[in-house]
Amino acid sequence: MPAARSLRTGPVARLAGKRGFAKRARGFAKRAPGSVRRLLPQGPVPGFPLLWVACLAAAALMIVTGGFETGALPLGSRTAFWLLLMGWNACKWQVLFAWGVRKPGDWPRVALLGTVPLNLPLPLEIQFCGALVGQSMRAMPLDVWIRAAAISAGIFAVCWVVARILLRRMRPVRADTGLLARARVPAGDLAAIEAEDHYCRIHRRDGGSALIHYRFGDALEEVAGLDGLQVHRGAWAAAGAVEGAERDGRKWRLRLAGGGSVPVSATHAAAARARGWLRPVR
Repeated sequence: MPAARSLRTGPVARLAGKRGFAKRARGFAKRAPGSVRRLLPQGPVPGFPLLWVACLAAAALMIVTGGFETGALPLGSRTAFWLLLMGWNACKWQVLFAWGVRKPGDWPRVALLGTVPLNLPLPLEIQFCGALVGQSMRAMPLDVWIRAAAISAGIFAVCWVVARILLRRMRPVRADTGLLARARVPAGDLAAIEAEDHYCRIHRRDGGSALIHYRFGDALEEVAGLDGLQVHRGAWAAAGAVEGAERDGRKWRLRLAGGGSVPVSATHAAAARARGWLRPVR
């Protein structure tokens, strides 16, 4: 994860002119969003916005306290340095999470996978960010990597705690009085929920289904704690029940375990594609 670094600041090397720095900054700002959008899948991005909030908080702490021997820098240079460094590292981790995280169980594996390669170039990034703000900086690699691991663990812990709090606030599946209880379908047997006028059709993984008078919006709230995704204005699919997809004219339909299917709308197609669900059934 992005981390604060142990730094030794050398003599202040002023920029040739503020205009040159401003021009480079504007050019970077124009190019960066397009590059990131091309790398990230469209739809919900894993880690956003918790990752960015945590990184911004870490940058603010370093700016205020002058952490890791950056207190001697002018406030403007210190602010620009930490925002650049933490922002760049947040981008790296965001791309990694968008590429590798598809379900809750992927988080530990992807985080460990990125720890070494993403933190390895930190000493060079420190020097580069220092140069951008007109400061000559030297970083001790071993010290940087040790501190990076410690701060990374802290940011991971913050994200984990916040995520747990948010999950607790979600309405759990009401097995006793909710839709699944009325349909007599255990959560593990649920394949999909599909709205039909004022009713909801519950697809089971064995191919059976039940039609219950129920609001689809209430059903979505009840299955918020399950691993699944809304794929249409009136359809939700469980992750473990999706076996692939097939074309329905210009649109897609998800094939479910048991032989059923549900439609995928253009609005939700990007999220379904990010899950790897829009693959043709062979």
